[in-house]
Amino acid sequence: MRGKLIAGNWKMNGSFSLIDEMFKVLCPSVEKGVCEVVICPPDVLISSMKKKFEGTMIEVGAQNVHSEVSGAFTGETSVSLLQECEVHWCIVGHSERRMLFDETDEFIRSKTETLLKHAIRPILCVGETLEQRESGNYEEVVFAQLGKGLSGLETDEQLRCVVAYEPIWAIGTGKTATPEQANSMHRLIRKELESIATKKVAEKMRILYGGSVNAENAETLLSQSEIDGVLVGGASLKTEVFPQIVKAGS
Repeated sequence: MRGKLIAGNWKMNGSFSLIDEMFKVLCPSVEKGVCEVVICPPDVLISSMKKKFEGTMIEVGAQNVHSEVSGAFTGETSVSLLQECEVHWCIVGHSERRMLFDETDEFIRSKTETLLKHAIRPILCVGETLEQRESGNYEEVVFAQLGKGLSGLETDEQLRCVVAYEPIWAIGTGKTATPEQANSMHRLIRKELESIATKKVAEKMRILYGGSVNAENAETLLSQSEIDGVLVGGASLKTEVFPQIVKAGS
């Protein structure tokens, strides 16, 4: 049985005061053993959030990491610093990193390997643009991202990864893939994982949906057979909304 995972991506938003506000409203929503919750704030907030949520069921993750452990990479964050902050999760391959910062599949793969070597679990994002969806080659695009991200890893490494399917045309647009569309794509991804990895990996790996997830659609999305959680953007910053999404995963 794959447990639900609710991950919040604050992107370049949030504040120290929001950490306190979210702590008050979110902790009562998270019960032991029901679902996992991870919040990924901007790097400068990680340490403070980690201290605030210490002893709760809510984990703190990172939004990005460099593939090199150290070096002259101004503005980047190393995996060793994430370890010092006791981070156990990190998003890689988000569409905004791919599109706005020209991150390649090869660079994303190297980040994944670096995280795994340092006991941090990657949340690997894959997804297609609207043009790729409408042209009909979206499966090919997503499968290529998936293969370059996970193929060749050891089985135990693959099992420590989580995949997040995020149709790019539904991120921050208010558009959402229908629950049926999302579930169908998750099923195809799981089938592809059998080829990339093994049937065991395909059955056990959690696949999240990301793309304008909100309080209104979370319960329906999370009730789908192949959707094991959600990667939440803007709604994860709203103290009146994110607890509702977490509750839907419970």
